[in-house]
Amino acid sequence: MFEVILPKTGIYEGDVTLIEWLVDEGGEVLAGDPLFLMESEKIEMEVEADTDGWLHRIAEPGLEAPIGTRIGVIAETAEELAELSGA
Repeated sequence: MFEVILPKTGIYEGDVTLIEWLVDEGGEVLAGDPLFLMESEKIEMEVEADTDGWLHRIAEPGLEAPIGTRIGVIAETAEELAELSGA
């Protein structure tokens, strides 16, 4: 399981906003696929998946949170996703 977090964007260290998920809940992703859009004080940026798997979203669009906040996970298998979704 791989954590999806709000990443640091340059030297900015304030809160950032999750604008939009680009993958549906439970959707399959490949490393490098666009995953979500986020916005800091100065930029809007598309964040890519770092690994292959299935997305389990934890946070909803509109969330304003510190850099490093966990907003989802990428399950390595469909079975792992089912366990996460059932929890």
